[in-house]
Amino acid sequence: MKFTSLLALLSFVLLTAWMPLPAQTADDTDADTPPPAGSTKITSDELHSDQNAHTSVFTGNVVVLGNNFKMTCEEMTVYFTNDNKVDHIVSTGNVVITQPDRITKCGHAEYFHDEDKFVLTDQPTILDHDKNQLSSPEIVIYRTSQKMETHGGRTNMVLGPDSMSSPNASPTPPSTDTK
Repeated sequence: MKFTSLLALLSFVLLTAWMPLPAQTADDTDADTPPPAGSTKITSDELHSDQNAHTSVFTGNVVVLGNNFKMTCEEMTVYFTNDNKVDHIVSTGNVVITQPDRITKCGHAEYFHDEDKFVLTDQPTILDHDKNQLSSPEIVIYRTSQKMETHGGRTNMVLGPDSMSSPNASPTPPSTDTK
């Protein structure tokens, strides 16, 4: 998930004083239209931005579209560094992240730019295209190193029907031994 292009979109917002801005209405039909390559598109019912606090809060029917992902949630807060770069993102309320090979659902998701990691809590579940499913009280994903950890209690992993078979394996023929 690439959030660096979010800065370009939100830099404009940070140049204005704190005020509610309508960003999406029920009549808008382009919420699911993909953004240009390398860009991230955010639509929501409202946007509140505070230049002094270096934050932007998107509320109501939030949809984030990027290259190879779509995220929906009820609220997303973006925290910026003093030089207006994305530092930390918090998404809450029915968070659903759809990617080509997986769907992730949780109640709370955070992204930390410096560590390039996601922390998923509030009943996180990841379902991949092979029907493998992972759930735990907390799932931590380190994007750069492609590592994942679970914390906080029991972890449940369900391996899909194709996960344990070899792609080149052929079924063993029935025995014809007639002793």
